[in-house]
Amino acid sequence: MTRLRKAFAVEPPGLAIDLGARRAPVVARVNRRARRLIVRVDTVAGVVRLTAPSRRAIPEALRFAQSQADWIARQFEHGATARPFAPGGSCPYRGVPHRITLDGPPRMRVRRLDDPEPALLVGGDASHVNRRLVDWLKREAARDIAARVDVHARALGKHVQRISIRDLRSRWGSCSAEGALSFSWRLILAPPAMLDAVAAHECAHLVHLDHSPAFWRTVRSLGVDVEAARDWFRRHGDGLRGWGTALGSLSN
Repeated sequence: MTRLRKAFAVEPPGLAIDLGARRAPVVARVNRRARRLIVRVDTVAGVVRLTAPSRRAIPEALRFAQSQADWIARQFEHGATARPFAPGGSCPYRGVPHRITLDGPPRMRVRRLDDPEPALLVGGDASHVNRRLVDWLKREAARDIAARVDVHARALGKHVQRISIRDLRSRWGSCSAEGALSFSWRLILAPPAMLDAVAAHECAHLVHLDHSPAFWRTVRSLGVDVEAARDWFRRHGDGLRGWGTALGSLSN
Protein backbone atom coordinates (compact mmCIF):
# COMPACT_ATOMS: atom_id res chain seq x y z
CA MET A 1 0.00 0.00 0.00
CA THR A 2 2.89 2.39 0.66
CA ARG A 3 4.13 1.97 -2.89
CA LEU A 4 0.63 2.73 -4.20
CA ARG A 5 0.42 5.96 -2.23
CA LYS A 6 3.79 7.07 -3.59
CA ALA A 7 2.73 6.30 -7.15
CA PHE A 8 -0.51 8.26 -6.93
CA ALA A 9 -0.58 11.82 -5.60
CA VAL A 10 -3.93 13.58 -5.36
CA GLU A 11 -3.88 17.14 -6.64
CA PRO A 12 -5.60 19.91 -4.64
CA PRO A 13 -9.34 20.24 -5.38
CA GLY A 14 -10.82 23.08 -7.41
CA LEU A 15 -10.06 21.97 -10.96
CA ALA A 16 -13.01 21.88 -13.37
CA ILE A 17 -13.80 21.57 -17.07
CA ASP A 18 -16.30 23.83 -18.82
CA LEU A 19 -18.87 21.69 -20.66
CA GLY A 20 -21.04 24.61 -21.70
CA ALA A 21 -24.21 23.76 -19.81
CA ARG A 22 -22.25 22.75 -16.71
CA ARG A 23 -18.81 22.57 -15.16
CA ALA A 24 -17.45 19.14 -14.37
CA PRO A 25 -15.17 18.79 -11.33
CA VAL A 26 -11.76 17.27 -12.06
CA VAL A 27 -9.80 14.85 -9.88
CA ALA A 28 -6.17 14.83 -11.05
CA ARG A 29 -3.64 12.20 -10.03
CA VAL A 30 0.04 11.69 -10.68
CA ASN A 31 1.15 8.18 -11.58
CA ARG A 32 4.87 8.18 -12.33
CA ARG A 33 4.49 4.87 -14.16
CA ALA A 34 1.93 6.30 -16.59
CA ARG A 35 3.23 6.58 -20.15
CA ARG A 36 0.54 8.96 -21.39
CA LEU A 37 -2.20 11.30 -20.27
CA ILE A 38 -5.40 9.47 -19.34
CA VAL A 39 -8.87 11.01 -19.16
CA ARG A 40 -11.72 9.01 -17.65
CA VAL A 41 -15.27 10.19 -17.08
CA ASP A 42 -16.79 8.94 -13.82
CA THR A 43 -20.47 9.51 -14.54
CA VAL A 44 -21.50 7.96 -11.23
CA ALA A 45 -19.46 10.35 -9.09
CA GLY A 46 -19.96 13.20 -11.57
CA VAL A 47 -16.26 13.94 -12.02
CA VAL A 48 -13.57 13.75 -14.69
CA ARG A 49 -10.51 11.79 -13.58
CA LEU A 50 -7.13 12.71 -15.04
CA THR A 51 -3.91 10.72 -14.74
CA ALA A 52 -0.57 12.25 -15.68
CA PRO A 53 3.04 11.03 -15.32
CA SER A 54 4.10 14.14 -13.36
CA ARG A 55 2.72 17.20 -11.63
CA ARG A 56 4.11 19.38 -14.39
CA ALA A 57 1.93 17.48 -16.87
CA ILE A 58 -1.32 18.23 -15.00
CA PRO A 59 -1.97 21.53 -16.85
CA GLU A 60 -1.41 19.76 -20.17
CA ALA A 61 -3.80 16.99 -19.10
CA LEU A 62 -6.38 19.60 -18.15
CA ARG A 63 -6.04 21.34 -21.53
CA PHE A 64 -6.38 18.00 -23.31
CA ALA A 65 -9.50 17.16 -21.32
CA GLN A 66 -10.99 20.56 -22.10
CA SER A 67 -10.39 19.91 -25.82
CA GLN A 68 -12.52 16.77 -25.42
CA ALA A 69 -15.42 18.63 -23.78
CA ASP A 70 -17.99 17.43 -26.32
CA TRP A 71 -16.98 13.79 -25.82
CA ILE A 72 -16.99 14.21 -22.01
CA ALA A 73 -20.47 15.79 -22.13
CA ARG A 74 -21.77 12.79 -24.12
CA GLN A 75 -20.32 10.40 -21.55
CA PHE A 76 -22.17 12.22 -18.78
CA GLU A 77 -25.35 12.16 -20.83
CA HIS A 78 -25.30 8.44 -21.55
CA GLY A 79 -23.24 6.99 -18.69
CA ALA A 80 -24.31 5.27 -15.50
CA THR A 81 -25.64 7.41 -12.66
CA ALA A 82 -25.71 6.93 -8.90
CA ARG A 83 -28.28 4.31 -7.86
CA PRO A 84 -28.38 4.13 -4.06
CA PHE A 85 -30.13 1.16 -2.48
CA ALA A 86 -33.43 2.04 -0.82
CA PRO A 87 -36.39 0.21 0.73
CA GLY A 88 -38.85 -0.90 -1.94
CA GLY A 89 -36.15 -0.74 -4.60
CA SER A 90 -34.16 -3.48 -6.25
CA CYS A 91 -30.67 -4.90 -5.81
CA PRO A 92 -29.04 -7.34 -8.23
CA TYR A 93 -27.36 -10.12 -6.26
CA ARG A 94 -25.41 -12.81 -8.11
CA GLY A 95 -27.25 -11.76 -11.25
CA VAL A 96 -30.75 -12.03 -9.79
CA PRO A 97 -32.87 -8.94 -8.94
CA HIS A 98 -33.84 -8.86 -5.25
CA ARG A 99 -36.46 -6.65 -3.64
CA ILE A 100 -35.05 -4.51 -0.80
CA THR A 101 -37.26 -4.70 2.27
CA LEU A 102 -36.88 -2.78 5.52
CA ASP A 103 -37.34 -5.33 8.29
CA GLY A 104 -35.89 -5.79 11.76
CA PRO A 105 -33.82 -3.84 14.30
CA PRO A 106 -30.61 -1.96 13.41
CA ARG A 107 -28.25 -4.67 14.63
CA MET A 108 -29.93 -7.49 12.73
CA ARG A 109 -27.77 -8.79 9.90
CA VAL A 110 -28.97 -8.57 6.32
CA ARG A 111 -31.04 -11.62 5.38
CA ARG A 112 -31.83 -13.07 1.97
CA LEU A 113 -35.14 -14.75 1.09
CA ASP A 114 -36.18 -16.69 -2.02
CA ASP A 115 -39.89 -17.05 -1.29
CA PRO A 116 -42.32 -15.64 -2.33
CA GLU A 117 -39.78 -13.60 -4.36
CA PRO A 118 -36.02 -12.97 -4.06
CA ALA A 119 -35.59 -10.33 -1.37
CA LEU A 120 -32.95 -8.77 0.88
CA LEU A 121 -34.16 -7.79 4.34
CA VAL A 122 -32.29 -4.90 5.94
CA GLY A 123 -32.91 -3.81 9.51
CA GLY A 124 -32.73 -0.36 11.06
CA ASP A 125 -33.60 3.07 9.76
CA ALA A 126 -34.35 3.61 6.07
CA SER A 127 -31.59 6.24 5.84
CA HIS A 128 -28.99 3.57 6.66
CA VAL A 129 -30.15 0.96 4.15
CA ASN A 130 -27.65 1.89 1.42
CA ARG A 131 -24.65 1.77 3.75
CA ARG A 132 -25.73 -1.43 5.50
CA LEU A 133 -26.50 -3.24 2.27
CA VAL A 134 -23.23 -2.14 0.65
CA ASP A 135 -21.30 -3.39 3.68
CA TRP A 136 -23.05 -6.75 3.45
CA LEU A 137 -22.48 -7.02 -0.30
CA LYS A 138 -18.77 -6.29 0.18
CA ARG A 139 -18.51 -9.17 2.63
CA GLU A 140 -20.37 -11.46 0.23
CA ALA A 141 -18.08 -10.36 -2.61
CA ALA A 142 -14.97 -10.97 -0.50
CA ARG A 143 -16.11 -14.52 0.26
CA ASP A 144 -17.06 -15.45 -3.30
CA ILE A 145 -13.99 -13.84 -4.87
CA ALA A 146 -11.58 -15.40 -2.37
CA ALA A 147 -13.04 -18.84 -3.11
CA ARG A 148 -12.62 -18.49 -6.88
CA VAL A 149 -9.16 -16.93 -6.61
CA ASP A 150 -8.07 -19.85 -4.45
CA VAL A 151 -9.23 -22.32 -7.11
CA HIS A 152 -7.53 -20.52 -9.99
CA ALA A 153 -4.31 -19.69 -8.16
CA ARG A 154 -3.95 -23.33 -7.12
CA ALA A 155 -4.51 -24.45 -10.71
CA LEU A 156 -1.67 -22.16 -11.81
CA GLY A 157 0.61 -23.08 -8.92
CA LYS A 158 0.78 -19.42 -7.84
CA HIS A 159 0.60 -17.63 -4.51
CA VAL A 160 -1.59 -14.58 -4.00
CA GLN A 161 -0.01 -11.94 -1.78
CA ARG A 162 -3.35 -10.47 -0.71
CA ILE A 163 -6.88 -9.80 -1.97
CA SER A 164 -8.51 -6.39 -1.61
CA ILE A 165 -12.19 -5.63 -2.21
CA ARG A 166 -12.54 -2.03 -3.32
CA ASP A 167 -14.86 0.51 -4.89
CA LEU A 168 -13.13 0.38 -8.27
CA ARG A 169 -14.55 2.62 -10.99
CA SER A 170 -12.62 2.07 -14.19
CA ARG A 171 -11.93 -1.66 -13.94
CA TRP A 172 -13.29 -4.81 -12.34
CA GLY A 173 -9.99 -6.09 -11.03
CA SER A 174 -6.24 -5.56 -11.00
CA CYS A 175 -3.03 -7.44 -10.23
CA SER A 176 0.20 -5.90 -8.99
CA ALA A 177 3.68 -7.09 -9.83
CA GLU A 178 3.94 -8.32 -6.23
CA GLY A 179 0.94 -10.62 -6.62
CA ALA A 180 -1.65 -8.49 -4.82
CA LEU A 181 -5.12 -8.68 -6.34
CA SER A 182 -7.87 -6.04 -6.13
CA PHE A 183 -11.49 -6.49 -7.15
CA SER A 184 -14.62 -4.38 -7.39
CA TRP A 185 -17.19 -5.36 -4.78
CA ARG A 186 -19.89 -4.87 -7.44
CA LEU A 187 -18.87 -8.19 -9.00
CA ILE A 188 -21.24 -9.76 -6.47
CA LEU A 189 -24.07 -8.08 -8.39
CA ALA A 190 -23.15 -9.96 -11.58
CA PRO A 191 -23.88 -13.61 -12.39
CA PRO A 192 -21.37 -15.97 -10.71
CA ALA A 193 -19.79 -16.89 -14.06
CA MET A 194 -18.85 -13.24 -14.61
CA LEU A 195 -17.29 -12.91 -11.15
CA ASP A 196 -15.38 -16.12 -11.86
CA ALA A 197 -14.17 -14.76 -15.20
CA VAL A 198 -12.67 -11.69 -13.54
CA ALA A 199 -11.09 -13.81 -10.79
CA ALA A 200 -9.49 -16.04 -13.44
CA HIS A 201 -8.37 -13.01 -15.45
CA GLU A 202 -6.51 -11.48 -12.52
CA CYS A 203 -5.02 -14.82 -11.45
CA ALA A 204 -3.70 -15.25 -14.99
CA HIS A 205 -1.80 -12.00 -14.46
CA LEU A 206 0.18 -13.82 -11.78
CA VAL A 207 1.73 -15.65 -14.72
CA HIS A 208 1.70 -12.93 -17.40
CA LEU A 209 1.58 -9.24 -16.44
CA ASP A 210 0.33 -8.30 -19.89
CA HIS A 211 -2.43 -9.16 -22.34
CA SER A 212 -0.32 -11.20 -24.71
CA PRO A 213 -1.63 -14.29 -26.54
CA ALA A 214 0.04 -16.38 -23.84
CA PHE A 215 -1.98 -14.53 -21.20
CA TRP A 216 -5.29 -15.25 -22.94
CA ARG A 217 -4.33 -18.90 -23.35
CA THR A 218 -3.75 -19.02 -19.61
CA VAL A 219 -7.18 -17.49 -18.91
CA ARG A 220 -8.88 -20.00 -21.19
CA SER A 221 -6.97 -22.86 -19.53
CA LEU A 222 -8.86 -21.97 -16.36
CA GLY A 223 -12.18 -22.80 -18.02
CA VAL A 224 -13.29 -19.23 -18.72
CA ASP A 225 -15.35 -18.33 -21.78
CA VAL A 226 -13.46 -15.13 -22.56
CA GLU A 227 -15.74 -14.00 -25.38
CA ALA A 228 -18.94 -14.53 -23.38
CA ALA A 229 -17.55 -12.62 -20.40
CA ARG A 230 -16.29 -9.77 -22.56
CA ASP A 231 -19.68 -9.52 -24.26
CA TRP A 232 -21.58 -9.56 -20.95
CA PHE A 233 -19.50 -6.78 -19.41
CA ARG A 234 -19.72 -4.76 -22.61
CA ARG A 235 -23.53 -4.93 -22.46
CA HIS A 236 -24.14 -4.83 -18.71
CA GLY A 237 -20.98 -3.61 -16.97
CA ASP A 238 -21.75 0.09 -16.98
CA GLY A 239 -25.16 -0.61 -15.51
CA LEU A 240 -23.55 -2.12 -12.40
CA ARG A 241 -21.22 0.77 -11.62
CA GLY A 242 -23.82 3.10 -10.14
CA TRP A 243 -25.37 0.64 -7.70
CA GLY A 244 -24.83 1.43 -4.05
CA THR A 245 -23.46 4.92 -4.66
CA ALA A 246 -25.11 7.56 -2.52
CA LEU A 247 -26.15 10.67 -4.42
CA GLY A 248 -23.47 13.33 -4.31
CA SER A 249 -20.76 11.04 -2.95
CA LEU A 250 -17.27 10.69 -4.36
CA SER A 251 -15.19 7.52 -4.31
CA ASN A 252 -11.73 6.70 -5.65
